[in-house]
Amino acid sequence: MKALQLNVFGDPVESIGLVELPEPDGPGEGEALVQLEYAPVHPSELLMVRGMYGVRPALPFGMGQEGVGIVLAVGRGVRNIAIGDRVSMPLDGATWRERVVLPAGELIAVPIDADPRQLSMLRSNPPTAALLLSQYVDLQPGEWVIQNAGNSGVGRCVIAFARERGLKVVSVVRRPELVAELMAAGADAVLVDQPKLSKAVAEATGGAKIRLALDGVGGESTASIASCLAPEGTVVAYSGISGKLAQISALHVIFRDVSLRGFWLEHPRWHGHALIAQAVAQATRLVAEGKLHTPVVGEFSLDEARLAFTRAQQGGKVLFRIHPST
Repeated sequence: MKALQLNVFGDPVESIGLVELPEPDGPGEGEALVQLEYAPVHPSELLMVRGMYGVRPALPFGMGQEGVGIVLAVGRGVRNIAIGDRVSMPLDGATWRERVVLPAGELIAVPIDADPRQLSMLRSNPPTAALLLSQYVDLQPGEWVIQNAGNSGVGRCVIAFARERGLKVVSVVRRPELVAELMAAGADAVLVDQPKLSKAVAEATGGAKIRLALDGVGGESTASIASCLAPEGTVVAYSGISGKLAQISALHVIFRDVSLRGFWLEHPRWHGHALIAQAVAQATRLVAEGKLHTPVVGEFSLDEARLAFTRAQQGGKVLFRIHPST
């Protein structure tokens, strides 16, 4: 059985290798055997490979944070899924492989007629977006939120979840050609990052009081969206794709009481939390209804891992195409 394995920390192209593993044993009681269809490559996984993530796993380490697959067999006592079901994989299920045995209780049945590519991305970005919008500021319908990384997987989920809650979103991007695309995806305003962003945001929102900013970039972009917040506003950092330290003006912190907080989906406080399951269920519905869609820039087999990681580091969502059934 083919699988991708992290052997040393460093450049993903060189550090992750294709290995042959024994076929998994048949599922035991309460377990299921799943054949993977698709599994995404996330920026957080590339950071882990480089040794820049919040945890450093013991090596060698089976990679793959999430994915979607078809149930091939179930063990005794399994009631929540059946053979032939399409299921969403739990986080850190080592999904960059052909087949895996996992506890059935951690698998979630998803629509067999929805796009499996989109369903492969249910367990990380959607819960992140939902919790960012609900756990830091008590937002009311009609309020505005500002985010950078508006074109990212999390950014698109923020747009979709905000619309469900009656919230409005300013999405900040780096490239002008993304403006029309994100407006079509449901953003209420899309702006290219610029030196006087706060003025442009005020014009786009009619001077709205913005209390929450979501930072997936770091560096000067953190300071840029923080400058758009009302007094006592909150910036929540959930990623740092720029690789730079988050910056925020001391003047905003001192005189406007703007705060900077952090979010990590894999923090122990979120393990098994009911809000995660609710977010996954909502995201599943939005995908099935065509209201949540993350563009995919490339699909690669496990044998094409070097090409996949090279493309992923250029930006955009990359998927491993393992055993697609449709």
